Amino acid sequence: MNSPMKSPLTGRPPTRQTTDEAGLLSFKVTPRELTPIRAKLANGISSVIGLGLAAVNFIPLLQERHLYLQDLVAAIGVTVLGYYLLRWVTLEACRVTTRIELRMDQAKVRRLSGWESYDRRIEHRFVLLPHDEAEHEQRCHDLATRKAAANGQVLQPPIYYGDSFHVVLVYAGHRIDLMTVYGRQQAAAIVARLQHCDQILDAEAKRVGAGKNPHIDGEWPHSPGGLNDV
Repeated sequence: MNSPMKSPLTGRPPTRQTTDEAGLLSFKVTPRELTPIRAKLANGISSVIGLGLAAVNFIPLLQERHLYLQDLVAAIGVTVLGYYLLRWVTLEACRVTTRIELRMDQAKVRRLSGWESYDRRIEHRFVLLPHDEAEHEQRCHDLATRKAAANGQVLQPPIYYGDSFHVVLVYAGHRIDLMTVYGRQQAAAIVARLQHCDQILDAEAKRVGAGKNPHIDGEWPHSPGGLNDV
């Protein structure tokens, strides 16, 4: 027996196929990801939590006159499990949800000030760009690494901006940053999902008749005797 086909809209980012007020096809994409600043914050909080758990679990043991192996193993286990659990909670709390809606005639993104809308009938595409601060971060890391090496030390600074990307809507030649994502795989998945939904909407627009849509009309194959020749 054949297994059911997996929907291309499953997985991350969360995506829901729906219809707009006119009954036309639309998609709601709601990625929930870390930004480089929030990733750095989450790692800092996790480090403090780890030190706190270690202090709470090990200081009482050090004050005991006799240290038993089972108590030491229990303290290590509780510390490790507690750290990873609280780290997961911290990472989830630091994630940012971005609401993006793609309709037949427009693309919308939710900002703090409200919805921003862009006409899908105008030439556009979704792309992934390296973070603007990645090069500056790399230069700072190179300088810090050379200084440490000169003192006989080994330094491996954490990378945040170098592992972060901008999800961008290129709109009639203009760059519109939709969101910033920490993690190449997560950012690439968001762009791929937006591109997929955009292609489905283009195909649906052709099917129902999109009118004079430059973005869609340019994808129709031209043949002699077509409407453009009238």
